[in-house]
Amino acid sequence: MDKILIVEDDKFLANTLKKLFEKRGFVSDIALNGKEALLKLRQNPEFRLVLTDLVMPEMGGMELLEKIKENFIDIHVVVMTGYGDIKTAVEAMKKGASDFITKPFDKEELLNIVNKLFKTKEKEEKIQKQETGKIEIIGEHALFKKILEKAKMSAKTDFPVLIIGESGTGKEILAKFIHENSKRKNKIFFPLNCSAVPSELFESELFGYKKGAFTGANRDYEGIFKATEGGTLLLDEISEMPLNAQAKLLRVIETGKIKPLGYANEINVDVRIIATSNLPLKELLSGKLRHDLYYRFVIVIEIPPLRKRKSDIPMLFNYFIKKYSAIMEIEEPKIKNEAIEELLNYPFPGNVRELENISQRLLTFHSGKEIGREEILSILKEIEESREIEKERILKALNECQGNKKRAAEMLGISRATLYRKLKELMLM
Repeated sequence: MDKILIVEDDKFLANTLKKLFEKRGFVSDIALNGKEALLKLRQNPEFRLVLTDLVMPEMGGMELLEKIKENFIDIHVVVMTGYGDIKTAVEAMKKGASDFITKPFDKEELLNIVNKLFKTKEKEEKIQKQETGKIEIIGEHALFKKILEKAKMSAKTDFPVLIIGESGTGKEILAKFIHENSKRKNKIFFPLNCSAVPSELFESELFGYKKGAFTGANRDYEGIFKATEGGTLLLDEISEMPLNAQAKLLRVIETGKIKPLGYANEINVDVRIIATSNLPLKELLSGKLRHDLYYRFVIVIEIPPLRKRKSDIPMLFNYFIKKYSAIMEIEEPKIKNEAIEELLNYPFPGNVRELENISQRLLTFHSGKEIGREEILSILKEIEESREIEKERILKALNECQGNKKRAAEMLGISRATLYRKLKELMLM
């Protein structure tokens, strides 16, 4: 059985993560530093994913990452970085990390990352899927087929792409599909969560700087654009990017050049830009995104919410049940028609991500041979109860912060983008 190794010197956090993973059907173990982690990896060939902190005694996460990539090629590594520490994330991705997540993180965001990575070749063979490159694209609805065709055409070009859709519709998956079907597929795909970058640091993080360019610039830093040279940069939730930084981004798209802080001259960069937003286009253009920047996105793709392509629900549900039955190494249950009927009647405010979550919960809490109406209703009731608890918690935080969403997100221990997503899902905005 494949396992997750949690490398974290904070014992409380390590045990919390272990419980979180095991509650979702994963097998996990803990190491308190890089040296202990390497020893466990050598002793146990079943580890397939390492989640590691960076600052630890004896051996830190970056050195551990390098040694894993030297000695354990098939193991995915996800690094946990401090809030807004994009420089470290860039370095980790360049050294072979599969993904990164910034602290404090949302547990569902972490689970989504792990779920995407936690697969072996043997398990993939058991899963029936429509596969294009490495990215799984599921859907037969006419609207979805048009989107897929548009994405395929986009992959043949280098034009900037803007992908719009509600949270959970699969914007990042579509962006990866475009990247992996393009001529840049063997280069880096770097996803940048714009809400994770403090507004005053956007320029230095994106374009880099020279040592001494400003107070605290103790070394040269190449920046995200140079780190993504030849590849694709995903600007996730571009509406969170300050307008002055958007102006600089516009300049890069127009000229293919950047000017790091402290440099006298511009330098060339070759990076394909894909941006996403969970805002409707009208709202996005009402002050969140510069109009001149919007017009530089030659290709705009709008992904419909799951409720507008309900005919895809049975296919997606069957896919997730197959996928997670294989991952959890359990017998795949039979799905009754009455179960599908209940799902077709559900509005799915969390879209495909919520359907995936429902599938995981069903396999975790209902390990029987059949999934019927009763099992579906039981999980939907759980979700509704947890949604009400979460709604009260968010409203309390917003009230205590007098409506300041940035402070409320910090109080809740989540990013602003996650808070906005939850507000939309809970119909609070």
